Amino acid sequence: MSIAFLIVLILFVFFVVSGMPLVFAMGLCTIPYWIMSGFSLGYVADNMFIGMDSFILLAIPLFIFAGDVMNKSTITNNIMDFSNLIVGRFRGGLAYVNVLASMFFGGCTGSAISDVAGLGTIEIPMMLKSGYEEDFSAAVTVSSSIQGPLIPPSIPMVIYASAVGTSTGALLLGGLIPGILLGVSNMILIYFIAKKRKYPKGAEIYNFKETIKIIKRALPALLTPIVLMGGIVSGIFTPTEAAAIAVAYAIIVGSIVYRSLSINGIYRICGDVAKKTAAIIILCGSATLFGKVLALERVPQTIVFGIKSITSSPILTLLMLNIILLLWGMVMDALPALLILAPIFSPLVESLGIDPVHFGVVMVFNLMIGLMTPPYGLCLFTATQICNCSVEEISKAALPFLIVNIAVLFLMTYVPEIVLFVPRLAGLVK
Repeated sequence: MSIAFLIVLILFVFFVVSGMPLVFAMGLCTIPYWIMSGFSLGYVADNMFIGMDSFILLAIPLFIFAGDVMNKSTITNNIMDFSNLIVGRFRGGLAYVNVLASMFFGGCTGSAISDVAGLGTIEIPMMLKSGYEEDFSAAVTVSSSIQGPLIPPSIPMVIYASAVGTSTGALLLGGLIPGILLGVSNMILIYFIAKKRKYPKGAEIYNFKETIKIIKRALPALLTPIVLMGGIVSGIFTPTEAAAIAVAYAIIVGSIVYRSLSINGIYRICGDVAKKTAAIIILCGSATLFGKVLALERVPQTIVFGIKSITSSPILTLLMLNIILLLWGMVMDALPALLILAPIFSPLVESLGIDPVHFGVVMVFNLMIGLMTPPYGLCLFTATQICNCSVEEISKAALPFLIVNIAVLFLMTYVPEIVLFVPRLAGLVK
């Protein structure tokens, strides 16, 4: 380890501990390294630009735009009504509705935070009014929200594809079955909890006319992931083009079908999307600089050699990587973690014959679980803004869901077909 690299690590830890945003911490801590190594600042700027100049990353603002349009339309209420129609009649019905609505909503926005902020403001008050405990209501909302980045569209999948050069379409489709499996597993857990605590059954009964009306209202929103996946699978358009199609479709649905989206609304969404995209793109540039330092110091090769010196078994290697990623997700947001760790771990798993698409989805799932674990769980903190529970109270109530989610993680880790079946069906993986 060179002195310059040691300075980088010390500065990085200092900046993070002092509260500096990670996007700046990763970029600024590398400046002494470039100066001490004789590189010009022009070289630094060029590499930062290279990290941001990617056609794959064009999908990010488009997916964010489509998600924001859907979120600002009446899609949330329509999805809730449809979910209530399907599962609301069972004991603990609103908890089932919470999970099912997140499954559908995730197929529209692909964001866990949007799920908690958008659906949570409706779901949690509804559950409290029906007699559910506040911490349980928040825990269900937080746990079900991590389906969003698994079910396509998914911004973390796009980031991973950009970081390691894996097929974006294969990654997007690879998260479909794990996302659904995660939702079904949470529902099974809810069944036992609802039975033990004697939660109420849904009292509302819909007649045929009301049922048709609810389905008609929800259908345009529910078709969003079908349109995206259908186009990618059939080869009509690429994942990036699918993101553009999603924007056009979302605007049509919001302004013409639901009639809840105005020109001024679209204008405000454009401003929000620009801010969110700028934050992510700058993060990609900073992560590129940090990753370049790691590459020059041969950190990836050192880690690969270290793990291989312990074991050459793919089974044990995946176990070690899962543990590392679960712990890493507790202290760092998913996007910078993907940008830093994906280029490091990718050569290792490929050298062991592990499919890069399989590992990509496993890695994203690991880091999504970090959204519901303290101390950095963003979904936990978002939920505290909606209810009167503390992070500790929600974390305690979410512990059974966390255990189930980790069980699903290890199932998909050691049964690759759960991830690869749909991409293989589409001809995107061998």
